[in-house]
Amino acid sequence: MKPFESSNLSHEPLVRINEWIEEAVKLEVPLPHAMNLSTVDDFGQPSSRMVLLKSISDEGMVFYTDYESHKGQMLHKNSKAALNFWWAKTDKQIRIEGVCIKTSDQESDEYFQSRPKGSQISATVSIQSKEIRDYENLVKEAKDLEKRSSGSNLKRPSRWGGYKLIPNRIEFWKNEANRLHRRELFILESNKWRKTLLSP
Repeated sequence: MKPFESSNLSHEPLVRINEWIEEAVKLEVPLPHAMNLSTVDDFGQPSSRMVLLKSISDEGMVFYTDYESHKGQMLHKNSKAALNFWWAKTDKQIRIEGVCIKTSDQESDEYFQSRPKGSQISATVSIQSKEIRDYENLVKEAKDLEKRSSGSNLKRPSRWGGYKLIPNRIEFWKNEANRLHRRELFILESNKWRKTLLSP
C-alpha cells in the first residue's frame, strides 16, 4: 500500500505539494508523508505532533486519529489547524493553514479496513492520550483481542476516523544560498488561489 494517495489534483498549490512529496519519495526520505500538525486549546496554547498524510486532493489533506485524543478534542473546539512538512534531503519546507472537518464514516471505514490487522487492534484497544495503568497491560489487551478476533475483521471504533484539512494558506519554502530563501505564498480568496512572493 502506498504511504499516501493523490487524486483529482488541479489547483497549483495542491499539485505542487504532491510533487514535493513525490520528490522526497524518490530520494527515499524516511516517512516522506510525515507532517507536523499544530492545534490550539481554549487558552490559546498551541500543541504540535507528527501525523501521516494519507490522501491529498483539491479538497484537502487527510490524516487519521482518535477523535477523543488530545488533538481530537482540540479540533472539536477549534477546527483551525496548521501543517508543516520539511525534508532535509530536498532542503524544502511547506507550511499549510486551514480548517479541519471529519471525513465521512464510509471513508473512515474503508481506510480502517485497509490497515494491517495489528494497526486495527492498536486503534481499538488504545484510547489515545488517555492515562493508562501500565504499558504491559495495554500490550496484554492487544494480544487478547488478537486471539479473540483471529480470522475476522475488526469493526472501526466510532471514536476513530479521519480529518480533512481544507487549506486556505500554503507557503512553499526552498533553501537558497546566503539565506536568500525562496518563499512563495498561496492564499485562497473567493475560491481562487492568489500567489505572492515573500522576502526571506
